[in-house]
Amino acid sequence: MVEAHLFGFGVALWLALFIATRTHQHSKLFWAINVSLLGLIGFFGSGVIGSEVSNLAQLIGLERGFWWSSVLPISAWLMVCSLIHQTLQPSIASIAMPERWLTGIIGGFMIGLGSFSNSLLNYAEPVMLANGSQMIGTGQAYPIYSAYVMGCVSAALWHLVASWRIAESGIARRSLASLVLGALCFLLGTSMLLARLISAGTWSMLYGYVPIFAGLLISGFSLVRFGLLLQGQNVLRDLIYSFCEMSILALLYLVSVNILDLLRPSQLALLLACVIISHTGLDRGRRWLDRLFFSRAEQAARSQSREFAVALASTPTPTPAPAIVASKPDKTWNDAVRRAISGLKNPVQLAQNSLLSSALVSNLLQAKELEDNRLNRSAITRELLLQAIEQLRPDASPSLGAGDAWRWYNVLYLPYVREINRKTAIDWLRRGLSDPLIDASVLSWLADIDEDTFYKWQRRASDVIAAQLWEQQLKLLQPEA
Repeated sequence: MVEAHLFGFGVALWLALFIATRTHQHSKLFWAINVSLLGLIGFFGSGVIGSEVSNLAQLIGLERGFWWSSVLPISAWLMVCSLIHQTLQPSIASIAMPERWLTGIIGGFMIGLGSFSNSLLNYAEPVMLANGSQMIGTGQAYPIYSAYVMGCVSAALWHLVASWRIAESGIARRSLASLVLGALCFLLGTSMLLARLISAGTWSMLYGYVPIFAGLLISGFSLVRFGLLLQGQNVLRDLIYSFCEMSILALLYLVSVNILDLLRPSQLALLLACVIISHTGLDRGRRWLDRLFFSRAEQAARSQSREFAVALASTPTPTPAPAIVASKPDKTWNDAVRRAISGLKNPVQLAQNSLLSSALVSNLLQAKELEDNRLNRSAITRELLLQAIEQLRPDASPSLGAGDAWRWYNVLYLPYVREINRKTAIDWLRRGLSDPLIDASVLSWLADIDEDTFYKWQRRASDVIAAQLWEQQLKLLQPEA
C-alpha cells in the first residue's frame, strides 16, 4: 500500500504544480482544482507517513490531523464539476451556487466532526488486524460521511454528463467525455473503499485504490486540458510530455534508492516531492540563478525565451464561427488587436493573443498549407498586422512625413515596427542622430506630441485596423452577405 500512496502523492503534486506554472488566469475553476489536489496530496501523504507509525497514540494523532484530507478533495471535486457546468451553461448559476455553499458547509462540519469526536472514526476502540497491527475503525455516524461522499461524487458525475451533452466543440466534448470516465472511476473506487470500511471486509484496499488512481490520472489530464482550453490553449502534448519526463525521473530516483534500501517511505515521499518540484518549477529556479549571473536586460530576454518555448508547446484552439456575426467589432476584438499590435516585437505576448484563434488566421493558415501550431499562427498574425499598418500609409514614398495625413501610420509604425517612441525621438534629436527614412521633422513631430494625445491617436489607429480585420473576417464567415 505504501507504493500506492507514493504514486497518488506524486501524481497529485505534479498536477498541482503543472497547473500553477501553466495557467495565467487564476479563475474560480483554477482554485477549486488546486484545492482538490491539495487535499489529495494530504490524503496520500498521510498514508505514506502512517505506514511508519507503530505507536497507537501517534496513529490517532495522524488520523485526526489529516482527517480533513478525506473530505476536502471530495467537496472540491463537486465544486470543480459544478463550475465547469456553470461555465458552459450560465443559467444554472441559481442552482449551482447554493449547491457549492451547501457542499462547503457540510464538508466543514464533517471535517470538524471527524477531527474532534469519535462519531465518524472510533479513535477510542482501534481495530486489531490479523497481522497484529491496529487501525482506526469507523464510528456510529460513519454512514453519514459515506452518504455525503457518495452524494458529492454522484452529483459531480451528473454535472459532467450535463456539460458533455451541451458542449459544442469537439475538443471540449472529448475532454468532458474523459472527465465523465474519470468520475465513474472515482465513483467505483470510492464505493469499494467505503464498503470495505463499513463492512470491515478483508479484501485488499487496492481494489478501491486502483479505480481511484485511474480516475485521478484521467480526470487530472482532462481537467488541465479543459481548464486551459477555456483560455484558448490545447496543452495535451505538453501535458503528456511533462508527465513522461516526471515519471522517468521519479522511477530512476525511487528505484535506485529502493534497491539500496536507504530510505524510509516518508523519506522516499520527500525525495519524490523534491524531484517533482525542482523539475516542474525549473524555469522559476533559472530566474533566480539569472539574477546572479546576468544583467536585467539579459534576464528579461532569457525569461521571454523560456516563456515563448512554453507557449509554443500548446496549440491555440480556433474559435467556432458564430451563426450571426455583428457588423461592427466589439470591445474584446478591439482590445485583442490593440494588444497584438503592441506585441509585434514581443513574441511571447503575441503568441498568447486571442487573435491567433480567429477564423481569419485559421483561414490563412489553411490557404498557405501550413501546420497548425502556435508558431505559424503567430507568424500569420504578425504578417496581417504589418500589412494593416502599411495600409494606413498615405502614399508610397519611402521616407516618412510629419503632416496630419501621416498621423495614424506614424503612431503605430514608429513605436511598434521601428521601436522609436517619444523618448527615443527626444534622445535622437538631442544627440543629433538620424535615420535615412526618418528625417528630423518627423522626430520633432513625435517628440512634440502630448503623451495623452499620442495614446489617444494610437487607440484610434488600432481601432481602424481592428475594423478592417473584422470586415475581412465578416466576408470570410458570411460570403453571401
